[in-house]
Amino acid sequence: MTKVIPISAGIGNCFLVIENTSIFLVDTGSKGFEYKIAKAITSRGYNLSDLKFIFLTHTHYDHAGSAAKIKELTSAPIIVHESEVDYLVAGFHPMPKGTSLFYKIIIALGKFGNKTKNKVDAVTPDITFSDYYDLNKFGFDANIIHTPGHTKGSSCLIINKNALVGDTLFNVFGSNYPPFANDTKLLKYSWEVLLDENDVLFYYPAHGKRIKRDEFKMQGFKKINSLYHHLFPGKLSTNFIFKSGNDSTT
Repeated sequence: MTKVIPISAGIGNCFLVIENTSIFLVDTGSKGFEYKIAKAITSRGYNLSDLKFIFLTHTHYDHAGSAAKIKELTSAPIIVHESEVDYLVAGFHPMPKGTSLFYKIIIALGKFGNKTKNKVDAVTPDITFSDYYDLNKFGFDANIIHTPGHTKGSSCLIINKNALVGDTLFNVFGSNYPPFANDTKLLKYSWEVLLDENDVLFYYPAHGKRIKRDEFKMQGFKKINSLYHHLFPGKLSTNFIFKSGNDSTT
């Protein structure tokens, strides 16, 4: 049985995942939330040393802000995509471009680009990967897949019908489409990859509530095919099949 527990940690959530009796953490929120995260672990009867690993979906300040402190408290290894390493070691990752006119203006005005605000405590990750990472070595039937677009190294963790997706998906103002992304074509491709994971029923974004598969399919179909229509007028993407499925708890 898998439990995915959201922890509000700044402007978004990080997640404590309990699989049977083992635990791991996905993202760490903004700076200063290490003790709230630690309490989420110990209040459930675990020791901080029980944390198997910390997976960072990417290294923006609202995801990696407390990573160094959590590693210090738990001694858990940090896992992150290889292209995010330099940003984590530097303690700063610039915000990506806006995906709409409004958010492009926000970025241009520097509302999210302030280096002081976006800085995190520098830390060196313990494990890096390229396209795929199998978590079996930690005792989990789970894996991490590379889903670039929001950032070059954005990645998602898939475990028992659940996908923890960082900022590859949002769920704010009725939209799953991220307001910020460095490469929207790659982002839409990554959506296709996520939808091709046919066993996944629930998606957990860092911003907003859990998304059911059927909800994501509807928005994903429109966004993905808008890309194919732009590249190949008159054609639709046929690289994956949308499968209906009954939602269930895991």
